[in-house]
Amino acid sequence: MGENAEGKPKYAIRPYTPISDPEAKGYFDLLIKVYPEGKMSQHFARLKPGDVLEVKGPIEKLRYSSNMKKHIGMIAGGSGITPMLQVIEAILKNPDDNTQVSLVYANLSPDDILLKKKLDVLADTHPNLKVFYTVDNPTNDWRGGIGYVSKDMIVKGLPPPGDDTLILVCGPPGMIRHLSGEKPNPREQGELTGLLKDVGFTENMVYKF
Repeated sequence: MGENAEGKPKYAIRPYTPISDPEAKGYFDLLIKVYPEGKMSQHFARLKPGDVLEVKGPIEKLRYSSNMKKHIGMIAGGSGITPMLQVIEAILKNPDDNTQVSLVYANLSPDDILLKKKLDVLADTHPNLKVFYTVDNPTNDWRGGIGYVSKDMIVKGLPPPGDDTLILVCGPPGMIRHLSGEKPNPREQGELTGLLKDVGFTENMVYKF
């Protein structure tokens, strides 16, 4: 990322979730949305074949095991879809996993919906996956939800609170605050607040990426 005033290297560190099969050997695929002010995403956009990046990990966050819950609900915003896709594919590729998955996926506009074709194919071919999209700026032919993720979307689109339910949340900081309350730091979940608490979920039913 260049050098500082003392001539020492400057580093930018960002966590990313691969969207490729975790068991694939020799490579991994990343989904990166380029933002005008994003230091790391802009750096990625300028990379050319042969350039080098330093990588560390993996850093485990949520350990998923087959049938750990009957119902898994997911709320994702923007590139927050990446850890959700990992869990979805782990469930769907295992014929012995009967977990029911519901995803509410929020974006600015229909054109901003990442991995939509893949998600639609997965939902069309797996009856245990349901996907609901909502956007802030709909087109005239848009048939999904409109606006921020609301209490009504949560009640209608996700499984109800219960011991056999887990809700996963990943998205921009403002969205996380609105839905579940912020994490105090990357290693702690923090107090559950927001819409998920309002509709009856408890801290042991919600995981914030």
